Amino acid sequence: MDKYLYDKDLMCPVCSKKFTTKKVRLRKIPVDKKDPDFHIWYKDINPIFYNVWVCPNCGFSVTESEHKPLNLDQKGLILKQISSKWQKRDFGGERTHAQAIETHKLAMLTGTLLGKTNGYLGSLCLRLAWLYREAENKSLEKVHLKHALDHLEVAYTNESFPVAGLDEISLAYLIGELKRMLGEPKEAIFWYNRALEHPDIKHKRLIQLKARDQWQAAKEEYNLLKERMKDA
Repeated sequence: MDKYLYDKDLMCPVCSKKFTTKKVRLRKIPVDKKDPDFHIWYKDINPIFYNVWVCPNCGFSVTESEHKPLNLDQKGLILKQISSKWQKRDFGGERTHAQAIETHKLAMLTGTLLGKTNGYLGSLCLRLAWLYREAENKSLEKVHLKHALDHLEVAYTNESFPVAGLDEISLAYLIGELKRMLGEPKEAIFWYNRALEHPDIKHKRLIQLKARDQWQAAKEEYNLLKERMKDA
């Protein structure tokens, strides 16, 4: 694993203690396959395992983009709501699948307490869904896909792009795909259309092709749903 991972030294913005976490040399990891909702199946190692940085001393848990200074009120909130209950443990080595799930849940707790954006929280929920997919836990995958959808749909309307690292076209497509996966093909078609009708879609050829394919899949699912309702 050494060829994929390296150590990153950090200082916690809450307790000011130094700690070390693993970072991933993403370009070196071979890809196996990709799912329509942007989940990537990697060979050898899953970089999502190391997406969240966790302070072993106080439990402050965020992704790299959110590892930045906090004001006194924010620090106090973390110390009161997380650190006071924290059982010290270190996530700085190679992580298991269970640890990856745990760190993302810790980041959700931290993000919720600090009032992070819906885009940020939605991205964490989506990655949790992917982790449960890899564990073949369909029920919990679905739960977190729904949480991701709820956050990302709000973010699309109310937050500035990029949202969760995605531009407007890509997010519209993703919302459509999540709705299709959750059994809402009619709503999925609406969001695929929103992506396909965007004036800049010609510059997003891969998304354009994905949206067309998944639009067709959603249309077929919607027609089947109507037939079942007719026969009921």
